[in-house]
Amino acid sequence: MDKVYVITDFGPGDGGKGGIVHALSCAQDDEINLIIKRGGAQGSHGVRTSYKESFNFSQWGCGTLEGIPTFCSEQMIISPVGLRNESEALKRLGITDPFLLLNIDPNCICATPFHKISSQLEELLLGKNPRGTIGTGVGRAYRMLNEQGEQITLRASELQSPAIIRRKLQQQCAYYQAKYKNMSEDLFLSEDIELARENLNLLKDNNYLQYCLDLFVAIGKKLSFMELHKALSQSGTAIVECSHGVLTDAGMGLKPHVSAIRTLPKFTSKMLRSAGYDGRIINFAVHRAYEIRHGAGPMPTYDAEFTKAALPGSHKDTNRWQGTVRTGALDFNLFRYALECCKETPMDGLCLTWFDQIIKNNRTWPICATYKNPALVNEDYVEYLKNQAEPEIKNHFVKDGLSNSKLFDFVANVLQKYTDLPLMMLSIGPTELDKISSKNIRRI
Repeated sequence: MDKVYVITDFGPGDGGKGGIVHALSCAQDDEINLIIKRGGAQGSHGVRTSYKESFNFSQWGCGTLEGIPTFCSEQMIISPVGLRNESEALKRLGITDPFLLLNIDPNCICATPFHKISSQLEELLLGKNPRGTIGTGVGRAYRMLNEQGEQITLRASELQSPAIIRRKLQQQCAYYQAKYKNMSEDLFLSEDIELARENLNLLKDNNYLQYCLDLFVAIGKKLSFMELHKALSQSGTAIVECSHGVLTDAGMGLKPHVSAIRTLPKFTSKMLRSAGYDGRIINFAVHRAYEIRHGAGPMPTYDAEFTKAALPGSHKDTNRWQGTVRTGALDFNLFRYALECCKETPMDGLCLTWFDQIIKNNRTWPICATYKNPALVNEDYVEYLKNQAEPEIKNHFVKDGLSNSKLFDFVANVLQKYTDLPLMMLSIGPTELDKISSKNIRRI
């Protein structure tokens, strides 16, 4: 590879990474040969194509519909159950054998159904003070490695050994059985008791353990393994597609509403350089044209009326684990915070998504540049963002009838008032044909 694009969400997630990766994959003047995944298998990166296909990708990359292969890097936590489900969905879309388009680093951590059970129980235990989770167990798998080590952690290469799978699944099940042995239903909200009971019963069900074992063995037979240096040895261009967002980074994110994994692009760069890659790394930040957040976590610009207008069509729904979806004015205070978190890996440009929602919203683009009562970033900053920050919001009005190039220039000029990061791509709709690129995007 002589060039690698790294796509990083500058919010808490839901930024529109899938559409950007797909648009880059479709570009005629920059042949993409590989999508490299890092992060977690719980992502849902939506792709809508001009030829009327749509898919939400988790472990296959967002270039799959273009026939571009995916490599799950060592920094990707995979889910064998998810691989089964996603491959079956891709088959229904017409891809005969999706596993022919997938290679996996043998050292990938595997998230199992027992991690999922723990993830959901821990969130239910928080009651009315949720942290927020996808609820698939990716974070639990990472934490288990740190807390219990290799003895109980299942690696991708071990999916081809039924004996190891059985031993480690049994150990994980026993670990969580002991952890939740004396758990009383009184610890849960009344509306959550049934969910908690279902999860606790699965831990005691030997048939469920056997079901997981059989599924993992079957998936292990389908997997092909490769290491990153080999994946990068071909010529061409790759895209690193990351899950989560900077604001949920385990170390620098807005705690406690963070993932267990590291989401900053510096970890991607370190991974690539450690594999011997010495070519160009191009870093693009991705963000919606407005703020969006599932449930728990700070969002000072939340606006109920804006949410009512912008949410329909945004492909985001309320659910028990992530909570209620909120939207509001684009918040450059949070954007600058994300930029500071990434200062060790300078960004080359910004890809702004979902601008069609702004056009639909009376062509009014609300932006928050500062708070009326600014505060220093310190140990109390999240509490300040949650309960004290008072956004100052300015509305920018988008003229009707602008050509794509004029609209791009308008958005770029507005953004210049708030950030030095140049606009590289603007999304005004779901498909690759609805992405307007800067003439400078290939000159970086």
